[in-house]
Amino acid sequence: MPSTIKLGGVSLTSDKSPKSQPSMRISNMLNPAIKTDKFPHFEDADVVINLGGGRIYDLHASVLRRNSTFFAEHLTEENGAVLSSKAKKEGVTVRYRVELTELAPQGNVGVMVFREVDSNGRSHGSLQLPGTENGKVTNPVYKNYHNLFKAYYNHTPDIYDLSIATVLNDCMGLVDVAEYLGSISVIRQTVDIHLLRQGQVLFRSIAANALAWSDLAFRVRSPSILTESVIHLVGQWNAIPLADRNGLNPEVLELCEAKVAELDNIKMAIELRIFGHYPSVVQRSPGDNNGRQAYSSNIYMWMCMSVFRQWFGQSLAEGRHRISIDGGCQLYRQLASGQYLDRNALAGFHRYFPMSLKGMAVLENTLGALKEEFKPFVEELLVNRSQMEINDNNKTTYLTCCIVKKSDLPWVKAAKEKAQRERRDTTMGDMDLDVADDFEDGDYPVIPESAHNGGSSAKGKGKEKA
Repeated sequence: MPSTIKLGGVSLTSDKSPKSQPSMRISNMLNPAIKTDKFPHFEDADVVINLGGGRIYDLHASVLRRNSTFFAEHLTEENGAVLSSKAKKEGVTVRYRVELTELAPQGNVGVMVFREVDSNGRSHGSLQLPGTENGKVTNPVYKNYHNLFKAYYNHTPDIYDLSIATVLNDCMGLVDVAEYLGSISVIRQTVDIHLLRQGQVLFRSIAANALAWSDLAFRVRSPSILTESVIHLVGQWNAIPLADRNGLNPEVLELCEAKVAELDNIKMAIELRIFGHYPSVVQRSPGDNNGRQAYSSNIYMWMCMSVFRQWFGQSLAEGRHRISIDGGCQLYRQLASGQYLDRNALAGFHRYFPMSLKGMAVLENTLGALKEEFKPFVEELLVNRSQMEINDNNKTTYLTCCIVKKSDLPWVKAAKEKAQRERRDTTMGDMDLDVADDFEDGDYPVIPESAHNGGSSAKGKGKEKA
């Protein structure tokens, strides 16, 4: 049977059964006495982690503290066992023991519990029962922890890249345990790389479910995936229900709202420019021959302007512009392609304003020239700034022209604001020190008498004693 994973309510399915997925080798982990001095068993390990089912890891506290805020908080010198001289002579190095408990069959990451270690490096009693799964399906959380611990030691995690569904399954599981242990920064690049390797499959998936992808991207601080998600969210904004928008991460929501407002202002300026445009052929300067003959020579262009403005005004009145569900995408694409006001549309005009065949041809050609003048106005709205390929076989019903800069990303913006606050606080602190150095103990600035009674200024230095 194919395996299926859901991302924000959208199912992604792989073509093969998860049984074909390479299983994690745990032969060496079944016996904690085996020390190979390589991952996951190091001879000088001072931390033993028992995930259950015989999965034992002999690791280093220094490595765990460096890569995990959770371990940095708990693997302190005070919490470690004080080993006896005898234990040290016997080569005992273990000062901490950790066990994974409260693990449900599916859907959670469990709870790491620290067991007390005596002076001999041993702990009495265990919350874990030794043994194997007895044919049961292995809980995927074991693989997720294994991958995270591998990343701690600069080994590449095992991500099953059969399809976007399997990659996403492994990546989301890895993100879950990394969040629990405060290690997102360790696996960020790994998750990013494995997802981006899916290429257009990934980008089409983001376009289909940008809400869920934006959440994952924010969790792993992925610039590429969040940028892609925001581009599609902004393009689809008018079609996204308010409840779904409010379900976004607050920082992602703030970014999207800022980009929607920014793009809306651009669209409004373009629409106003189109409405007020006069082709150069009909414009006149004060020094030109501005007689009746001069204006009558361009009568066809004036007629075309009248026809166009009626059509464009009607489009706005019908709400087909920036406020529409598609954000004006269809209207702007019509303007860019010139596929509007065709011969059939002009037939309605000619019912009220009959012309000769030659006159009708001249009017149609003149309208074509006018259409060309409007095309550059909407060019920037039709630029595809997403990484998804858009062509005749794969078109969107919304715009993908939103510009998202690196400085717009929430974590980059937050880091910049934090740095600015720290510089400001440092500057203010230096200023306070400079002011304090201006006065010796007991010395105060002179206060003019005029400040109190309007009299003349006091001379000399005033001192006030306690």
